[in-house]
Amino acid sequence: MSEQLPPVPLRLDDHSAVETVDYSVHHLTSYTYAKPVSRNYGRAHVEPRATPYQRVLSHEVSVDPAPARLSTHTDFYGNSSTYLLVDEHHDHLEVHSRARVSVAERRYPSETMSRPFESCRPENWGPLMPAASIDFTQPSPRIRIGGAVEEIASEVFVPERPTGECLAHLTALIHTDFTYDSGATTVTSTLEEVLSARHGVCQDFAHVGVAVARSAGLAARYVSGYLRTARSTDGALGTQPDGEMVGSAASHAWLSVLVPGTGWVDIDPTNRTFVDQRFVTTAWGRDYTDVPPLKGIVVGPPGATSTLSVAVGVVPVSTQG
Repeated sequence: MSEQLPPVPLRLDDHSAVETVDYSVHHLTSYTYAKPVSRNYGRAHVEPRATPYQRVLSHEVSVDPAPARLSTHTDFYGNSSTYLLVDEHHDHLEVHSRARVSVAERRYPSETMSRPFESCRPENWGPLMPAASIDFTQPSPRIRIGGAVEEIASEVFVPERPTGECLAHLTALIHTDFTYDSGATTVTSTLEEVLSARHGVCQDFAHVGVAVARSAGLAARYVSGYLRTARSTDGALGTQPDGEMVGSAASHAWLSVLVPGTGWVDIDPTNRTFVDQRFVTTAWGRDYTDVPPLKGIVVGPPGATSTLSVAVGVVPVSTQG
């Protein structure tokens, strides 16, 4: 790739204070039903999670109509999900997630990011790495390794190439070779279809990146979250993008690769960047199947089709130096 790669955010040596940005996050998922339904079961991954770069200051989920049951659960990977049951006739469903989070800038040690990418394979992890990380080296329901994936991997993960450079190249290659097209795929589209058409959305590009990294023998996981949005006179649900970023009007997705000595390094091929303070993390898993923003079962009469709308606001409320 001849074009300049996105810069790797490296740790500075001046020991300056880490900058943080506080956000008000509001995620609204709305369903309108053509005929009243009698029961609604749902599971939502909408609660931001604590990470080395993110603190969750508050969070609440509210549902309309009022649910008969609302509970939370923490899964194997540490993600929090909310279970809901609406047990009455209703012609609409609204799920609101509201949170306050503080997000810090991300900087990585130049020494580990300059090591050959082969040093990130499981045989080089050492005894202190979490055993669950091995899950992210294996095939998963939505991600299989095939010829097209291996072809991309051979271009990006060249023997002895520095890890940071590999991740920058992977980010740029997917951004350049694939076209963002919200009408090209659905949540059921396969990786093979995306690789063939070279069109898709952030979810698809994250799957491609995860598949390529795993093909090279690395641990890579699918990450779900949000992008910073522009301020709006309508409150937090002003879903206009912040600058040139793509994917702010709904849940966003990217990927994360395990780098021993550094931890998980997140990259966003959709926006051709390493993940920074503009991103809020909600959950991660092997692929989209593990962490959809909302899924469930609806009980109702024949013809009870639904119309879905989603709005997301991630509005800065303060900046601390």
